[in-house]
Amino acid sequence: MSAAPPDVLPGPIEQQLQRRLELALSEAGTTVGVAVPLEAGYQLQSLRTLIDAVGERLAAGGSADAGRLRAEHDAALARLQHRFEARFDALGRVQAAVGELRRLTSPTEMLSMGPAALCNGSTLKRAVLSLVSGGRMIAHAAHFDGDPKGAAAALQSVRAHPPLLEHPLIETELLRRRRATIVVDAHVHPRVDRHLVQTMGWRSYAAAPLVVGSHVIGVVHADRGPDQTLDVLERDVLWEFASGLAQAYESAGLRRTLRRERDQMRQFLEWLDARSGELTDAPVTLTGGDRVPLPPPEPLDQPIPAAGRDDRVVFEGLLTRRELDVLRLLAEGKTNKAIADALVISNGTVKFHVNSILRKLRAANRAEAVSRYLRLLGMRAP
Repeated sequence: MSAAPPDVLPGPIEQQLQRRLELALSEAGTTVGVAVPLEAGYQLQSLRTLIDAVGERLAAGGSADAGRLRAEHDAALARLQHRFEARFDALGRVQAAVGELRRLTSPTEMLSMGPAALCNGSTLKRAVLSLVSGGRMIAHAAHFDGDPKGAAAALQSVRAHPPLLEHPLIETELLRRRRATIVVDAHVHPRVDRHLVQTMGWRSYAAAPLVVGSHVIGVVHADRGPDQTLDVLERDVLWEFASGLAQAYESAGLRRTLRRERDQMRQFLEWLDARSGELTDAPVTLTGGDRVPLPPPEPLDQPIPAAGRDDRVVFEGLLTRRELDVLRLLAEGKTNKAIADALVISNGTVKFHVNSILRKLRAANRAEAVSRYLRLLGMRAP
């Protein structure tokens, strides 16, 4: 029975490595009979403890190969420690590169400087950042270490022939699954864009998506130069960079939006302050002239008294003084225009007060509001 083919798009291996290491340590500890801590930060110490236990057991058994096996284990542990230290150092350097990009305030400039920052913060030598637009990868920026002319020429060529994101292009699957990947034997791979590969001269390259929120906005391709192979660490470095760049881009966009909203709010407040000043300083003019005579209000069973202590007490804490004035005039049968003229306010202000009165009295219309007003005053509505 043949083994299952490996995943063509493996994801970040941080959690995978952690889990595999924990399982291996647990099984080894059970076999040797030694309890070892499995928490992060104690794995190397646990490995040393297990190696010592195995060495002591081999020595106690009188094995002639005990010394050789102990040396092999020590060498393997040294290689593992070196690998971890190299990994932490590589990820730390690329995180510092993303930190430098965060200093930029323009999201577009951040993307333009991305390829150079990636190459400066890792062992990768060439990088191309493309944006996803209209179902295609549109080359946006490129950087080749020590070869700016080559980067410019490659960028122009790739931009002139943007790959279409459709099956079976490997970048299409990469964007769907949102993982980084390494493509080997790119010159004969059936799922790569031929023009892109020929332009870059790739034998092997890594690619990672730029995921901002719930959307994929772009793709970053990188390699160590023509005919150079890549390993898993460089794939993870690229994924770490792409994730950090996407977060920095999103943060920069949010900061820019907040600044724009703040500027608009400041402009509005300045306009409002100026307008309020004009209204405060403007003289109040009572307009005269010919007016269409208003029909007399329908007579009530008893006259509406002027606003006094009784209705103030009844409506205290419910209506404002101006709202009470408006309500009294409504009860007298006056229209909005008549109320506006009587109180020297605009029709719009009258409408605002009427709506506020209806809401506070929980009345469906003006007649119901007047009826409640009269009942509260101990009067009978018409």
